[in-house]
Amino acid sequence: MNEFNTLFSQGYWWISLLGGVHCLGLGLYISYIYSERSGNHKILGAIFSLMALYFFTGLLTHDNAPAPLHQVFIFIIPVYFLMMPLLYLYCDRSLHDIAGPIGFSRHFYPAIIVAVSVVLAAGFRLQFSHNWPQLKLDSLSKLTDLHLLSLLLPALLFIQSATYFYYIVKMLSHYPGRASRAHQDSLKDIKFRWLLVLTFSLMSNWLLRTLLIILPFYIDDQVFIINQAATTLVLLLTVYILAIYGLKQITKAAFLRGKLAQQPREPMRASQQLLSSEELAYLQQLMQEEKHNKSEC
Repeated sequence: MNEFNTLFSQGYWWISLLGGVHCLGLGLYISYIYSERSGNHKILGAIFSLMALYFFTGLLTHDNAPAPLHQVFIFIIPVYFLMMPLLYLYCDRSLHDIAGPIGFSRHFYPAIIVAVSVVLAAGFRLQFSHNWPQLKLDSLSKLTDLHLLSLLLPALLFIQSATYFYYIVKMLSHYPGRASRAHQDSLKDIKFRWLLVLTFSLMSNWLLRTLLIILPFYIDDQVFIINQAATTLVLLLTVYILAIYGLKQITKAAFLRGKLAQQPREPMRASQQLLSSEELAYLQQLMQEEKHNKSEC
């Protein structure tokens, strides 16, 4: 049994390393090589960079962590509060064709508040205990501020993710026309299908993580490594699927742009002209009559 656990731990370590390197590479490529005039590629690159951070946390063990794992994860969790705001901003800017600078959004305030709370709580504990306190809770009377944060942060992250997913799906549902013609080839439909795939891929991984990690954490107070490996493996497969699907959509969009550029411009229709055909005929008749009168003179 110990050999199986060791083998499984090594497999989980390699999956985390592979996923982290690939997500970091995707994030850097999207942010600095692939570019859009709207600047939304920066947000998408930040999303994949956060996925890379999630994978890299799987490399931490009790032997190589710079501090007890509970404290390390408490400092990392505030960064995860940026994931859903980034996804919401990416969908909102893509659907409404917003091309202005991203700037600092109010959606990032919860992550800043959580990060400041963690830093203040950790600083308070270090000042009075002069070392890293061990988060071993034997009774409720020993509940400290760091214990409260370790219990509250996963629940707050769950609530935030559920809220943002609700508003993102509500935003996407305002475009039923595009969803009903998903078989057609147009740039807007390609963008809409990409947003759907990205949103529901992250939602499925979020639900799986909730069932396998967050619920056991509150019910049994322990999370088995097989649960962590399963969520990491599924997320890695999701990243590969998103990369392949995104490359396919980029190729299709480039083909459509080239096809539209090669099409000759259609002549102006009568409905787009300032004067109707009857009015043009009347003006032409007047001009002919004027020429005829001048010739008689």
